[in-house]
Amino acid sequence: MNHQRYALILVIAGLMGWSGFHACGAGSTSPALVCLQATYDFGTVSADSEIEHRFVLTNQGSRVVKIKTVHVTCGCTKAVMTTNQVAAGGTVGLDVNINFKGRRGPLLKSIYVDTDDPHNPSLRLEITGTVLVPIDVQPEGIHFGTVGIEGLIERDVLLTATGTNVFNIQSVAVSSTLVSAKWETLEKGKRYRVTVSSEGPRSYGSTMASIKVETDHPQAEQVNIPVAAFVAGDIVAAPGVLMLIPTATNSVRTSRLTLWSPASKPFKVTKVECPPGGMTATVSTVSADRSLVEVKTWGALTGKDGTSLRIETDLSTMKELRIPVRVLSSQSRESILER
Repeated sequence: MNHQRYALILVIAGLMGWSGFHACGAGSTSPALVCLQATYDFGTVSADSEIEHRFVLTNQGSRVVKIKTVHVTCGCTKAVMTTNQVAAGGTVGLDVNINFKGRRGPLLKSIYVDTDDPHNPSLRLEITGTVLVPIDVQPEGIHFGTVGIEGLIERDVLLTATGTNVFNIQSVAVSSTLVSAKWETLEKGKRYRVTVSSEGPRSYGSTMASIKVETDHPQAEQVNIPVAAFVAGDIVAAPGVLMLIPTATNSVRTSRLTLWSPASKPFKVTKVECPPGGMTATVSTVSADRSLVEVKTWGALTGKDGTSLRIETDLSTMKELRIPVRVLSSQSRESILER
């Protein structure tokens, strides 16, 4: 019985000219745009150079391929098609130009060619290689993070010649009086260390500066090192806002705040004042420069949004902190839960 069914299927398929199989075979009327060399490796180039390359795309289908768009993943890359449609069996060139100014290290750039090919509507091409900067800077910039008003902070930056050219540092200048920099030779002509430091006192808020290193390198006469820090005072609260979420049962809610000193100054919390009604706070000492505040709330949160938690300490430079209280709406709560 099974043999009879199989024979019947073969007869029907033969009468239909195997049309059901032709849709995906070599005789397909669908376009098929391919690139036999879809990845181009440009090797190693200098940071002040640019390259050009042509990808050759071939239509292996039996009808015209229409190219809708060509888009790149980086502003340093430009891609231009010689035509926006390719005849069956024909080829088209995609000219690519990449400018490596400001780039460094291993790179991978992608180019997407969107077409009306129903089986492969987006063709991906890749360009890869390594950009060699004349002077390697590690790290490229310095972020001190959260620091106190006073206290010495330091970071080192290493400058290394990467090619055959040697160089010497001519001068080092800073853009802010809050930061200083000095340099020393580790290997003459090849490797130097720049030490960036800040002794304080520093101003509250974000601090930005730039270190300008002048050299005699023919391809890198100036190296800029960005410097950033956030000066939060001698005691910092994390999180910086006490966020309360309403609950249907009005059960007890527990929140925790960590108080710590970026400058490692010892302190004690002497008092915590909560907004009136349904809120208490207890303090525990974690270490000499760190404390934990546990806040419990219950009942309705009406009137608490926009208030603050007032914390007193025995540190002369940070006698008081105020932690804003925010009551989340139902919409905000749902948004947080969805994340």
